[in-house]
Amino acid sequence: MAKLIKKISNLFLGFWVFIYILLEELIWDTIAIPVFRFVHSLKVLQRIESSVVDLNRYALLCVFLFLFIQVELLGFIAIGLLAKGSLAFGITLYIGKIPIAAFTFWLFRIAKAKLLTFVWFKISYEFLMRIIDSIKASAMHQRIVGQIVNLKQKFEKLLPKNWVQALKKSSLFLSINRFRLAFIRHLKSLR
Repeated sequence: MAKLIKKISNLFLGFWVFIYILLEELIWDTIAIPVFRFVHSLKVLQRIESSVVDLNRYALLCVFLFLFIQVELLGFIAIGLLAKGSLAFGITLYIGKIPIAAFTFWLFRIAKAKLLTFVWFKISYEFLMRIIDSIKASAMHQRIVGQIVNLKQKFEKLLPKNWVQALKKSSLFLSINRFRLAFIRHLKSLR
């Protein structure tokens, strides 16, 4: 019976480790961090930052919770769409929520001290951090991260040494890059 419980708990932990690594490695590091850096670099938000810090802690909590719940609901809806087989719509919705998540992360970063003055919020935050720390410290997490690193190294060996240059010269990449540059120019004109 103890072996069965251990196997079930390892399966449960493995699922959460996989989800955490997927979100951390693929989504947060590759997509959300660059979006967060862009959002943080906007001069409009830098001016707003001091106003946000001066907000009443209850107003700040309401704004943060509204954004946080919105982002989480969009994530659950996107995952539901993916589970139903609507891959394009689910992925689009999930990627579409990233700017809102980046703004919410920015808001939390600058308002963390005020938000943690709510005892229930501080307890919830510390509980979540303990869960994340225990996931990162688990042997399963270390093993999966090691396998991902090995897989990346094997994948890099399979690609030709000049694959980046070949990709940059492809017509698809050039079209995407032109669209990206036009989008960046448009965003800069909004400043």
